[in-house]
Amino acid sequence: MNAWKMVVMQVFVLVVCGAVLHAEDLPVIHVWSGREQVLPLPEGAAWTLVAEHGRELFSGISQGGARVHLPALQPGTQESVSLFVNGRKQAKVCIWPPHILAGFAARFTDPEGRLASELRKHGLKFREDAEICIGETPNCGDQEALTLCFPERRAFPVPISGTWAEISLHHTKKGGCLSVLYDQREQIADCTGTLGYILLKAEKRRRYLFSPEFDFQSIDNILLLKAIIEEKKP
Repeated sequence: MNAWKMVVMQVFVLVVCGAVLHAEDLPVIHVWSGREQVLPLPEGAAWTLVAEHGRELFSGISQGGARVHLPALQPGTQESVSLFVNGRKQAKVCIWPPHILAGFAARFTDPEGRLASELRKHGLKFREDAEICIGETPNCGDQEALTLCFPERRAFPVPISGTWAEISLHHTKKGGCLSVLYDQREQIADCTGTLGYILLKAEKRRRYLFSPEFDFQSIDNILLLKAIIEEKKP
């Protein structure tokens, strides 16, 4: 009898562990609050957003996706809900405030240019003495601890200048077109690949060279910038 109880308990533990692992394997969808968002779902699917405490927030039938307009969250906050499709939990939805980069500041090499305009929409402030520099040229910001470079496609190919202890290549969720060509004298960044960004490190300095296809309207890209900036908050 005791042996039978042990078998039952082991099966129960395996079932519970499997359920936990399955829950952890659910995809995560990031969305903005304060604007209409469309969750990609099959046409005609019944969907429901459920809060962590179990209250149903929104529901409907997919017509080109699940369309939701969540009230704007305050800067610095974030909420999570569960997405159920046809009665089954399919994903975790993380809701972010409209100004994801609020609380951070950077120096723009062109305070009136396209980068300043795009990033101010997400809450990033300009500060002349910030330890973060943002610019279009691949070699901007030689003194700052953190430099974010967003060259336009016409700037490529460009040599990776300077002395760097480490050069690493990175793919991103949204993809890119960067590549690195090596010869005996230098490394050259070009637009013939699929990289999202190139990271250069030297002592306490970091420089990120992003693909010209970087989309400032993608929440995944803005969250990537947030994670990078948080490593060096001024």
